Amino acid sequence: MGASTPAGRRVLKAGTTSAPLIDKAFQIPVWGYNGSVPGPALRVGQGEAFEVLLENALDEETTIHWHGVRVPNAMDGVPHLTQPPVEPGERFRYAFTPEDAGTFWYHPHQRSFEQVGRGLYGPLIIEEAEPPQVDRDLVWMLDDWRLNDQGQISGGFGSRHDAMMAGPDRQHDHYQRKAGGTTDREAE
Repeated sequence: MGASTPAGRRVLKAGTTSAPLIDKAFQIPVWGYNGSVPGPALRVGQGEAFEVLLENALDEETTIHWHGVRVPNAMDGVPHLTQPPVEPGERFRYAFTPEDAGTFWYHPHQRSFEQVGRGLYGPLIIEEAEPPQVDRDLVWMLDDWRLNDQGQISGGFGSRHDAMMAGPDRQHDHYQRKAGGTTDREAE
C-alpha cells in the first residue's frame, strides 16, 4: 500500500503503472494513483480543511469520488452531474472539510466499472478530533483481479458478468428486465 500522505496539499496522479502478481519478477499492468495500487492512504483530521489536486495521466477522463464522505455537491466526483470529467492531461482541485470521522475510500465514478477494476482506489482516513488510544492502526484494502491466460487483467469491463457482480440492485434490475418488467429507474 502507498505511504500515508502528510497534511497539507496533496496530489493524486491517476496513471498507468505495474503491480507484482506473485513476486516482484512478474508484474502486471494496472492503473493507480501515484504509481501504486491501492493509492496512498490519505489522512486528515475531522473538521480540518482537506485539499487534493487530481492530475489525470490516463488516456481517458476520470474523477475522484469520496465514498461515504459528506462533501459539497461540486466535490462529489460524479461526472456530468456534479462536475465535468477531468480530461487526459488536465487537473481538478477537490477541497472540503470532513465533518465525520471514519475510514472511507476514494475512487473514480467515470467508467468506474473499469477504472476501479484496474486499480484506481485508495483509503481515506478521517481521524477523530480526540482519537482513542490504540496499540496499532492498520488499514487493509482487499481486491481481486480477473486474469486472462497470460496473467493480465481481463478486458470486457462493463460486460454482463460485471453487471451481475455489481450487487443486489443491479441483479434485481437484470432479472426484472428478463421477466419483462421494468425497474424503478426505468419507470421514472
